[in-house]
Amino acid sequence: MGKSIEELIGGIPSLGSYAGVLQEIEAILDDPQSTLDQVGEIIEKDPDLTARLLKLGNSSFFGFPQRIETVADTISLIGIQQVQDLISVSMVIELFEGVSADLVDMESFWKHSLGCGLIARQLATARRLAKPERYFVAGLLHDVGRMVLYTRSPEDARRVFGLYQTKVMLLRTAEQEVLGFNHCEIAEGLLMKWDYPAQLVAAVRHHHTPMSAGAYQMEASLVHIADYLVNGMQLGSSGERYVPPAQRQAWERIGLETDCLDALVESVDAQIIEVEQAFLARECTTAQG
Repeated sequence: MGKSIEELIGGIPSLGSYAGVLQEIEAILDDPQSTLDQVGEIIEKDPDLTARLLKLGNSSFFGFPQRIETVADTISLIGIQQVQDLISVSMVIELFEGVSADLVDMESFWKHSLGCGLIARQLATARRLAKPERYFVAGLLHDVGRMVLYTRSPEDARRVFGLYQTKVMLLRTAEQEVLGFNHCEIAEGLLMKWDYPAQLVAAVRHHHTPMSAGAYQMEASLVHIADYLVNGMQLGSSGERYVPPAQRQAWERIGLETDCLDALVESVDAQIIEVEQAFLARECTTAQG
């Protein structure tokens, strides 16, 4: 008998090393007299986080015409909520390290996740939805349940792959048969533990079953289609060797024309390297130190 979802997520810290930064930001925001400069000063205490945000702010991810020199400038241009979301992304990536290479290639996993986030954000932008960075976060976290499994119970993960490699099936089907649940349910438990918003939890939980997401079908459909497209583009992998099928209803729920996809794919191709460098490269600050 393998570990339960509660056992898998039980030992994962609530936030990670950026918890203090997020808590300080929340405290500042509770003060009506606070300024963006004060928030920027909190973030700038962490050189690595500062470098990440500035690199991202000056990348094609945002495409600002002017060069951003300070964290306060970044906050003023993209908004404090979006900055907090991007900090949480950095926290998640930092939290899951050291997975055995026989389970998954970490660089490939995060490339797949970042690619899914980029596509979800692009779809949300094309659909003119508010706060498209939220969809980037949902896309990036869509397979985080697998990362929990790989880090918290590699023996269970190996049992899953043992079945997966002997039969023609999707990886989530192998998870269900071996564990009694799949990575979507693990992610749901983790994100609820972290107090993520309900729409983000639903988008991740139902990214393979978007029509089951109730009031959050749009959010889940965006991540579902983004996952399908990133698999088709072969941008990394979370361990799945097949392209999970796309549901026509999800595309209809989003309500875009298919002729937007070529431009979307080109845009993601142009952004992925810069976004990888911003979120995955750690040598940018240490090399200067």
